[in-house]
Amino acid sequence: MNQSIDAISYNLKNIRESRGLSLEQLAELTGVSKSMLRQIEMGKSSPTITTMWKVANGLRISFTALMAEQDTHTEVQSFKFNKPILAEKGHYRIYPLIPFSPQHSFETYYFEIDPNTTFSGEPHNGSLFEYIFVTQGVLEVIVKDKSHQIKSGEFIKFSADCGHIYRCISETPVTAIMQLSYMS
Repeated sequence: MNQSIDAISYNLKNIRESRGLSLEQLAELTGVSKSMLRQIEMGKSSPTITTMWKVANGLRISFTALMAEQDTHTEVQSFKFNKPILAEKGHYRIYPLIPFSPQHSFETYYFEIDPNTTFSGEPHNGSLFEYIFVTQGVLEVIVKDKSHQIKSGEFIKFSADCGHIYRCISETPVTAIMQLSYMS
């Protein structure tokens, strides 16, 4: 298991800290001693398969979640690196940025909507939240018959299980980042 010690150390510490657990609390959950957990987190001990299973079961995560290598790939891209998906006769342009994957349970888009353009979004299935971060202009978002004006530097979050409308109400195009977050 030595090829994954760095990944195991990183993942264990990251999961523990993200859940607000102390080493002592983690030891209670997993049945693995606090000193052993500290050594694993510091990369000074290679855990046995039995120890790994105890940790995974105690945290209620998959065994492989502890061994997943972190993506150290760094990439800089333009918001417009993909061809846009067009709607409203080209007055609403959406550019896929980050596609959905099971590792992160979200997808991200950049979009532009021209002045006086309205786009009606269909309800999404499942537990899905939509976040819209306006970077330029003023976007009217109508959710459940309630209108919200989102200005540059502001964002809106809403459950996307109902129809919703986007409308550019500024004299210049609205540009925004949209993130769809899938809740389990």
